[in-house]
Amino acid sequence: MRLGPITLRRAVFVILLAVAGGSLYLATTLHDDSLTAGVRSGVVRSVSPRPGSIQLRQTEVQVELDSTYAAELAINGTAIPDDQLAVIPGLNRISYTPGIGREIEVLPAGSNCAVVRFRPLAGTSGQPGSYRWCFSVQ
Repeated sequence: MRLGPITLRRAVFVILLAVAGGSLYLATTLHDDSLTAGVRSGVVRSVSPRPGSIQLRQTEVQVELDSTYAAELAINGTAIPDDQLAVIPGLNRISYTPGIGREIEVLPAGSNCAVVRFRPLAGTSGQPGSYRWCFSVQ
């Protein structure tokens, strides 16, 4: 079987195909969905918005913890009062949505950071700690 001569068009096609395949491989193998030490220790199960993501000004900020921990939430250094947090006890999830008349009415444009401070519930073992994550707002 005889192949035709290597043309510029074929060479470019093969190179583009190799770059696309390599990019797909890297995209599926090199991402890291873990959050940091708080998550790796199993205390913080998930946070939203995802660290580094771009969000709207009224986006909900939430954290889900191991069931043996209680938590407090602060956004951009402002502690969110417990009576403004939505709590789903079965999931041990707390969330806050900015709004009129609330501690934070809108998230400011630019970088925003949330901190969850967690502590073990009475009668359970574990260490207190915190987890901080940041996201951008348009």
